[in-house]
Amino acid sequence: MFIVNSEKMKLKQVLKKTIYPKAPYNFDYSVHNPSHYPTPLVKYERGRLWFSFRFKEKLAGVKFIDKGEIDKPKIEATVYYRNKLDKTFEDELFRELDYRFQLQEDYSEFYKKFEKDKIAGKVIRKFKGMHNFCIKGLYEYLMIAILLQNATIKRTVQMTDSILKNYGDTINFDGVKLYSIWKPENLLKVSESELRSLKVGYRAKSFIRATEDYLKINEYSMRKLDNLELRKELLKIYGVGPASVDYIMTGVFHRNILNTIPPWEAKIYSKLIGLNTTNPKKIMELLDKRYGRYKSYVMGHLFMDISWKHKHKRIDWMEKLLPY
Repeated sequence: MFIVNSEKMKLKQVLKKTIYPKAPYNFDYSVHNPSHYPTPLVKYERGRLWFSFRFKEKLAGVKFIDKGEIDKPKIEATVYYRNKLDKTFEDELFRELDYRFQLQEDYSEFYKKFEKDKIAGKVIRKFKGMHNFCIKGLYEYLMIAILLQNATIKRTVQMTDSILKNYGDTINFDGVKLYSIWKPENLLKVSESELRSLKVGYRAKSFIRATEDYLKINEYSMRKLDNLELRKELLKIYGVGPASVDYIMTGVFHRNILNTIPPWEAKIYSKLIGLNTTNPKKIMELLDKRYGRYKSYVMGHLFMDISWKHKHKRIDWMEKLLPY
């Protein structure tokens, strides 16, 4: 079995900077989503976040500490790397962090319109200051999505741990050990049979095919595309379909869209907005009529609320409706 030479690095502090997100900004709701399955790619504690961050061929460790308040937000960001970073790269790295965490996104119009909404207003007020975020880049997101396909959380965690231990990179910084998803080109040195030996099943083929397709595109250039063109390009990637493309566009590319409601999700939507129907088409009609272009923001807040509640006290109906 050919094992890719994954990196194991002990990193040192090379940079500390204070970030001032656009208020309102709630740190914990803007860096952690309890509905995401646990991975050794990040570590979260209240008011603190550690994560591996691969950017432009460099693998760094980053630590965020909440130093502000919702109306006066402030984040202490510390970057760890093997050696000193040049000023140009530092600036680019922080611009990328700003993009992935949507630190300067302005939600004022959204709050003005829906803080008093009879269905979602209470939750919107509760989660005021929550910014859309996605720590992972497109490639990492695709690999995680493949691991989640048709599997329980327990099974997904097992597969994730196995494949990261064999092909992921390891970093140690600030007393924390984290993994990073492998470089795309490294995975193509691995055969499908070798991946299958890690008991990932049909996903082995998906890893390879999606990686091949990813290496044909430029995700940074794709950020400049309009929604129709972006959707078209993403659908060229193996395994990306009409349902998953919405998640990618909303997560990785921060587009405010909601075009598809999967049947399992429609059942949760029905519970969250108090409908007597689980028909995706009828639910979408209500969301379009009531929330228009902000429907994805509204459902994002409602999902975050139920996810935090479910994390602290298991909710039976939520447990039954989750597809994993």
